[in-house]
Amino acid sequence: MRKSKKDTLPKNMTIEEASEFWDKHSIFEFEGVEEVDVKFDLRKKHYVGINRKVFEKLETYAEKSDIDVETLIESWITEKMSELEIGQKT
Repeated sequence: MRKSKKDTLPKNMTIEEASEFWDKHSIFEFEGVEEVDVKFDLRKKHYVGINRKVFEKLETYAEKSDIDVETLIESWITEKMSELEIGQKT
């Protein structure tokens, strides 16, 4: 028996939820789905380890400030580098 097509896709899924969802479903199960062009501006990043308790405090501060924790950390490091004039010499 053929499944009927669904009208809408689930919204607001986490990456993990979306991954699990698409492992079980096909794009062809949904009505009105069309191919679109997507462009990404990917920048190379280098990840560093941060003590878990310190990171949790950063997350709390970032949430209260309504900013992404990664953006917060990068802005603080950039600000400090400017103060020390490290970024100006390369």
